[in-house]
Amino acid sequence: MEAEAKGEGETLARHEHILLELANKKDLKIGKIYKEIVSGETIETRPEMQKLLADVRQGKWKGVLVVEVERLARGETIDQGIVAKAFRISNTKILTPMKTYDPNNEFDEEYFEFGLFMSRREYKVINRRLQRGRMISVSEGKYVGSIAPFGYDRIKIKGDKGYTLKENKEESNIVKIIYDLYAYNDLSLNEITRKLNEMGFKPRKNDKWSISSVKEILANPVYIGKIKWNSRKEVKIYKNEKIIKTRPRNNDYILVNGLHKNIISEKTWNIVNIKRSVNLAPVTHNNVIQNPLCGLIICGKCGKKMLRRAYTNQEPILYCPNPECNNISTKLKLVEEKLLEGLKKWLEPSEFDYTKYLEKTSCNKIDMIKKMIEFLELEAKKENDKLLKIFDLLEKEIYTVEIFNSRKKLILENLEKINNSIENYKVELEKEEKNYEKREIRIPKLENFLDIYDLLKMPEEKNEFLKILITRSFIFENRKSNKKRF
Repeated sequence: MEAEAKGEGETLARHEHILLELANKKDLKIGKIYKEIVSGETIETRPEMQKLLADVRQGKWKGVLVVEVERLARGETIDQGIVAKAFRISNTKILTPMKTYDPNNEFDEEYFEFGLFMSRREYKVINRRLQRGRMISVSEGKYVGSIAPFGYDRIKIKGDKGYTLKENKEESNIVKIIYDLYAYNDLSLNEITRKLNEMGFKPRKNDKWSISSVKEILANPVYIGKIKWNSRKEVKIYKNEKIIKTRPRNNDYILVNGLHKNIISEKTWNIVNIKRSVNLAPVTHNNVIQNPLCGLIICGKCGKKMLRRAYTNQEPILYCPNPECNNISTKLKLVEEKLLEGLKKWLEPSEFDYTKYLEKTSCNKIDMIKKMIEFLELEAKKENDKLLKIFDLLEKEIYTVEIFNSRKKLILENLEKINNSIENYKVELEKEEKNYEKREIRIPKLENFLDIYDLLKMPEEKNEFLKILITRSFIFENRKSNKKRF
């Protein structure tokens, strides 16, 4: 389909020319031409073929011209039977440059069916070669998809077969903003999506960003220079007596280093992955957190977030929800005690310099906000340049007053959104810089907070505090001693 699109239907046009010449040579009147460029292997995915068969069944045509009988059906045996039956019952002949087939002639019918059978074999061989070629290309780090992911352009590799990716500066800046907002700010996917739309950034196809599109970008390893293949392998299932193609998530996918350059650093990617894996765990029906360790404790065997289970006559436990995992449950209170014990040790001057930790965290956030302001100022400059250009086009009478006013309104709206975002980020920058200056004061408060942790009544308060310091903690089962390792 890609080749035909680039060649403007070259093969289709050539076949049409051959068949029109054949019709002219045999003095045949053409009633209708059915054109189709589809890679589908079944009749269900070929709308023009369906129309042709419907007309053939009605006996609309005395004959059908086709370059090769194999072009009629390359699908499963059932599809070949449908085609053969339609032509036989309606007594419709099949004309090719090499031979004319009469479906009601025993020898022609056998030859026709054999041709369809061979076409199916040919289709499978071609498909197998294509799949093998794709696998080899992926292993070499080439990009085999037809559409480049947001932030990249798909380009031909010089002096070699295949394609790779090249950074699209305008789109890649938005990708960097998405990763920075998620990695270095306490923002949800919903808040990031809203910010992108407020700042006037546009995705490639739609007018507005959605949570799912932001989520896909955060989960795509292509941005750290990787190529992922077969993560959504095509699977056929029966539904309502029809074969439906589905693309479920596949954990057994291929991940290799790509030939393209990364947009996102490994450090930022790791932070994003950690944050995505420790999102808030499920809470009770009234949306009140009952587990002070909610979303923080990970099973060391399978990587699932461990959940709280309460009992009437005994203490709550933490358990792994994965039915295939054999990591045993643990008392929640015991895990909480071990966690606090580790935190107190970690915050001792000999173990951990919290001043440097705060300094590094604050600097990262301040740098990110400055980058955002810088990027938005560049976007504002682009909009101002557009404004000057439309004034120039109006003066040259290329634009009418109506077109000018329409374009001017749109540009001014975008400019207002961008300027509002710049002002908001400047306020945020001022706030972060003040926090940075006061970082020394926060340390004793934090240490005192640990001392009075047990006095806090609400699990939600404890959970919020722990998430200031902890990203995740693992629990492993020690088979030799039947104890847990934290």
